Amino acid sequence: MAEATKPVNSADTSNPTPPMTIFAKSLPDVSKLKVFSGQNFCHWQEHVHILLDMNEVVFALSTPKPDVVVDNNQLQQWVQANKVCHHTLLSVLSNDLFDVYCSYKESKEIWDSIILKYIVEDMVK
Repeated sequence: MAEATKPVNSADTSNPTPPMTIFAKSLPDVSKLKVFSGQNFCHWQEHVHILLDMNEVVFALSTPKPDVVVDNNQLQQWVQANKVCHHTLLSVLSNDLFDVYCSYKESKEIWDSIILKYIVEDMVK
């Protein structure tokens, strides 16, 4: 009976690395965003930016990956934000655009590339 009330210590003392913190945040709900197929870029861009800002991950679209030597906590936050942004951006692209951008590893690369391509096209129209 006494053993049942003991706190369970699941830490592995043979492993010197501290346990990893797992972030279990849900992904943004993109169901209300229109899939971008190359039309009305500025409108689409604003909606995506607002959604990512509301989820407090928009900084990954403008901030390069931090150096691991500088701050490990900052790196972990950026990695999580990049995953959310990357997933969100790819989720709201048409199949044709998804095929173009799915190989990009950082959300900032996708964002910057789409801006370069479609801001010019929107200005020409």
